Amino acid sequence: MSLRSSVAIGACKASHRLMRLMGRTARALPGKIALTIDPELIAELAQDYKTIVITGTNGKTTTTHIIQQAVINTFGSAAYDPSSTNLAQGIATTLCLNSTVSGEHQSEWAVIESDEGATKRILPAMKPKVMVVTNLYRDQVDRYKTWTTARDYIIEAAKSSPDTILVLDADCQVTASIAEAVDNKVVWFGVECPVYEEGIGDYDKLVTCVNCNTELTFTHRTFAHLGVYTCPSCGRTHHKPDIACTKIENRREKSCTLTLRLGGQVHTVEANIRAGYDVYNAVAAVAGLLTAGMSQDDAFKALSHFTHAAHRFEIFDIDGTKTRLLLMKNTAGCNQLINMIRSENDLPKNLVCLLGAEIMDGLTTDWIQDVQWEQICTPDTKVIVGGPKYEDMRDRLLKAGIAPQNIRVQTDYAALVQDISAIKEPVTVIANCSPIEAFRLELVKSYKPQDYWSE
Repeated sequence: MSLRSSVAIGACKASHRLMRLMGRTARALPGKIALTIDPELIAELAQDYKTIVITGTNGKTTTTHIIQQAVINTFGSAAYDPSSTNLAQGIATTLCLNSTVSGEHQSEWAVIESDEGATKRILPAMKPKVMVVTNLYRDQVDRYKTWTTARDYIIEAAKSSPDTILVLDADCQVTASIAEAVDNKVVWFGVECPVYEEGIGDYDKLVTCVNCNTELTFTHRTFAHLGVYTCPSCGRTHHKPDIACTKIENRREKSCTLTLRLGGQVHTVEANIRAGYDVYNAVAAVAGLLTAGMSQDDAFKALSHFTHAAHRFEIFDIDGTKTRLLLMKNTAGCNQLINMIRSENDLPKNLVCLLGAEIMDGLTTDWIQDVQWEQICTPDTKVIVGGPKYEDMRDRLLKAGIAPQNIRVQTDYAALVQDISAIKEPVTVIANCSPIEAFRLELVKSYKPQDYWSE
């Protein structure tokens, strides 16, 4: 370990400690300071870890939490970031906090969530044993101009680490096309059953082949562009998954029972997931864990015991008002939240919708136009809109049919907490990244979540 690296680790630890005393999350800035001192610090610290990297458009945080829970349960500890700061600076913070100033690891394993674009820097530095790619959707068009832009970043990353085994979603043709461009070994996962008993038909109306732009044909679809596909022109076709979910049963408030096919064997597994789209995350996590060498029993056990990340189905009791937080990121992901809500017994009477447009959100809000808000909104639904882009949110919900007198604006998060406390009926908060983080910071000053998340 060089003197420069030791100084960088020390600076990271010191700034992290100071920021935590100030009540800050302290995951990005300490790592940024460390990388400014030593730009090669990630590569220096990543040596000798058994590393699993998780990336993709939707689901990477939940998949990461399942994997890290399994690793901690089985091996006692792991280098990971509970706050899911997935750019290089956040990853540097994670590695520094899990090391001594001399660079000695405090864990044998590292479980790293990576932004798709950040994989170009992370993979050549970390050379992980396994990389899980959950899926690739159209997302953040200011950063990813087409839905193959993120794919191309991941291809570049995989080529820089040819010994990394790729765990890919067979049902996502964009993700699957990564395998055609690299020499890495591939393990396939997928879902071979409907993910909801009932729900909105949120299939992409037109899915064209990423190779020849011909419209694909499907024999089975789950949602968005995912399913069993064939290109009638160039012949690209769906890969049979090595690991797949074949049945979802016993759907409960926060869990369900999955039937998983692993090769020729079938297993029944309890899973601590509620939303149908999380089935993909559960299967991806199991595939990643088994590929990394974990036993089936240990991988399955994690599904029923893992802790969800902040903002994902957290429930707060705000002076008698049951309030749940749901994170939306893009059209496909938000439609799946709506699909989950539609599958419940009653539509929510009270919504809070917060919309931002910072870098972490994507700088445009056009994507909310294609979200099927009409499926959960009635003229009588009462809504509070907030966040920097509250006007865009309000206009879209008016278009969805909510009566104008039932929509009001609250941009002050402290006041919003008080507004919610006065409702005394269940409230569902749907928000994208920056406003949900800001709102939650205000919320936890006085209230603690009832389940899933702990600081």
